[in-house]
Amino acid sequence: MSPSLILATTLVASSPAQAAAPAPEMRVAIGDLDFTRDSGQDEFVRRVHAASRDYCRDRIEIVTPDRLGEVSVCRAEMRRLAYRALPAPRMQQLAEAGRLRAIR
Repeated sequence: MSPSLILATTLVASSPAQAAAPAPEMRVAIGDLDFTRDSGQDEFVRRVHAASRDYCRDRIEIVTPDRLGEVSVCRAEMRRLAYRALPAPRMQQLAEAGRLRAIR
């Protein structure tokens, strides 16, 4: 199994049943990516955008409970979390290559 970033959001529970439920995860596979190459960095950005789009389509109320319906807020937050979950050397490589704007 290749390494993946696994992001879990904090649930805002409105009932005891929801409080006991585990937070859903957003996964982004990174084990096959070479972050020293532009193509690997571009693929990471593409995967993060796709994962955040899919995640927020079904779970927007979890990520943005006070801003229901604002998909862009959910996607931006999940992309930010994906970047912050990377190992420090990968974050540095993306930053040095100017890919942060593409992630946002």
